[in-house]
Amino acid sequence: MFIDLTQLERQDELRVDYQYPIEGLDLQDPALTLKSPCQVSMRLQRVGREVRARGTVTAGIQVFCDRCLVPITVAVDSAFDLIYLPLNNLSQTDELVLERNELDFSFYRDDRLNLDELAREQIQLSLPMTNLCREDCKGLCSQCGQDLNTGSCQCVNDYVDPRWSALNELKKKTN
Repeated sequence: MFIDLTQLERQDELRVDYQYPIEGLDLQDPALTLKSPCQVSMRLQRVGREVRARGTVTAGIQVFCDRCLVPITVAVDSAFDLIYLPLNNLSQTDELVLERNELDFSFYRDDRLNLDELAREQIQLSLPMTNLCREDCKGLCSQCGQDLNTGSCQCVNDYVDPRWSALNELKKKTN
């Protein structure tokens, strides 16, 4: 979905409230699935060539536990404050000097802002680095693949890393 930024020439501020249906937003990542509608609420203001976008993105995203691969739903509630610059006015040789408070910026093209791109970016930035079904998740057995949260497996773990062999020899000598 695109927002027509020419509307900001007639008014000081443009409010956008849009709800994506569950199948309405392509997250472009097969490991992520939208489990509840994605709601984008924001205010747009033009300052010269720049467009400032402030608002929130909320959604429920299904991801997989990093240890046991069980699907879990992560609640996303992301607030953003972004600056958009026109891409067509930026030449290959232009340099952008950004202050510390201007690091959240992107580009728009042909007086249109891509709302799908903004929502997708905010969702991906809001997801935790590690997704766990629970804090004490035991994961999967590295030999048979058994989910160790549901029960133990019968695998024998007698592998010793060769880097620890000197300590094993020392242990045998002291016993």
